[in-house]
Amino acid sequence: MAAAGSILLTTAPVYAEFTLDPAPADEQVPCQPVSDPGEPLNTRPWAKNFIGLDDAHQYNRGTFETGSKEGDPVTIAVIDSGVAAERSDVFGDRLLSGYDWWDPSAKGQCDSAYHGTAVASIAAGGPVGDGDFIGVAPEANILPIRVFSGAKDEGGDAAKSIVVAGAITDAVANGADVINLSLVVVTTPDLEAAVEAAIDAGVVVVGATGNENKNMDDGSIEADQQTYYPANYPGVIAVAAHNQSGNWYASSNFGEHIDLLAPGQGLAFPYAGGEWKVAEGTSFATPFVAGAAALLKGEFGAEATPAWIQARLQETAIHPPDGFNIYQGYGVLNVAEALTAPFDASEVTSVDVDAVPTEDAVSAPLSEEDRDEIGALDVDYDPLGLQKTIAWASVGGAIVLVALVLVLRTIIPKGRRRRWRAGTREPEKVSVGADSG
Repeated sequence: MAAAGSILLTTAPVYAEFTLDPAPADEQVPCQPVSDPGEPLNTRPWAKNFIGLDDAHQYNRGTFETGSKEGDPVTIAVIDSGVAAERSDVFGDRLLSGYDWWDPSAKGQCDSAYHGTAVASIAAGGPVGDGDFIGVAPEANILPIRVFSGAKDEGGDAAKSIVVAGAITDAVANGADVINLSLVVVTTPDLEAAVEAAIDAGVVVVGATGNENKNMDDGSIEADQQTYYPANYPGVIAVAAHNQSGNWYASSNFGEHIDLLAPGQGLAFPYAGGEWKVAEGTSFATPFVAGAAALLKGEFGAEATPAWIQARLQETAIHPPDGFNIYQGYGVLNVAEALTAPFDASEVTSVDVDAVPTEDAVSAPLSEEDRDEIGALDVDYDPLGLQKTIAWASVGGAIVLVALVLVLRTIIPKGRRRRWRAGTREPEKVSVGADSG
């Protein structure tokens, strides 16, 4: 036993302790898990087909296949309202011991709202139901860090921004490869520095733009109302939402730093208290992109840089007609294309990767005055596309094989009769009759 214990101690990853100071003593309260049971699943989840998830899973499911962490699960930090350990049917043993700012004894494994569990489910939940639901990276680990209680009056002021900054720093120190931030706060020096440090450490940071219909480039908005950070920082993959038809979710905040649209309306996901819940918002679009980043890390290695992953997702998105606009960014997330499209291997580990210019720009960029002209993006994605390609290739091969057999069945007997000597063919004799006219 002692020997076994020593082996475990030497092989288990060792990370730093959480250094974020907990909430003031008079604000600390035990986490009360969500108690209501949710609702039955009345609609089949649509998002996985929309983003090509089945095809993507044939390449990666959230485990490192190369690089310094080969064989290990990718770790997605979910900084949110906690993740419900009770939903072991969704997360299995992949929910790590994390941190709870309000209740340090809970280790982030208690969800007082439902929000964090929903986000973690979308990013990395395992299959639930009869093929009804699966997360984007179902083999990834989840590092839960609870800094929100879910209270309606809980804002994104400077004090909360500093708490989030500390959570980001701790997520990096505890092995996060991707950080999901389905939250919005105001900017502070602490938050900006924490985000920059995370990206410099090779961690992909993904943030929700928010649901207040604000222009994130509008300098006239009062500082305490600029609740669209950290998504609005350069280097953060900023995510807005779309619906089942590819239409832009009109409540999304928008601006020059938006990167992608992802499914964010009419979404059904596992509920913290059991059963299911249907909701909408950029909060739920963001983990689709965080999960996609985890798949890219897994497929291309831990050394794949945040800059390359951001550019890769931009390049492979389904672009709007103008290539980029302040509402739709570079377009709709396409996970299958991100995993399979040709790429320059020399750029995967580069920190200096420019966004790839889109080649389908045909009109001037949309401005804020053109909101009514925003059209749905025609995804035209066939969820069985890869299977159909393989099937048609098999049919084609079978036809060629049958044709070859039929030809050989004719040639070989004739060759044998001639003892494989070259054959001759007499000219055909044409009968010429008298003209009857």
